[in-house]
Amino acid sequence: MTIERKNGSSANLMEAVSSFVATTEMMFELGRQGEWEQLAEMEARRRPELEAFFNSLDSNDLHNNSELLKQSIEKILALDNQIIALGAVSKSELAELMQKSSSSRHAMSEYQKNTTL
Repeated sequence: MTIERKNGSSANLMEAVSSFVATTEMMFELGRQGEWEQLAEMEARRRPELEAFFNSLDSNDLHNNSELLKQSIEKILALDNQIIALGAVSKSELAELMQKSSSSRHAMSEYQKNTTL
């Protein structure tokens, strides 16, 4: 997604902001589905685009669209926080599975040692 703003148009600004919100919503859905690799790829593209977009805003953009920008930033941050929470749960579940797998391998190893005696 490349954001082009022509003459600082509010319509283009709103389109760009809506696009960032939609991208973040897609990222959240990917997180819910456990598609972490795709989510990470989207984030890697989104981050520099967000930075470039906000760096391109001038004082008129900020003044004339402050409420839209505020609401959009809040929505993006809320979704990002939900994605982080999903990631923490997924990480915890994975750690638990790895622990169980390790315990099972250890138990099988001990069993095999004892059955060969």
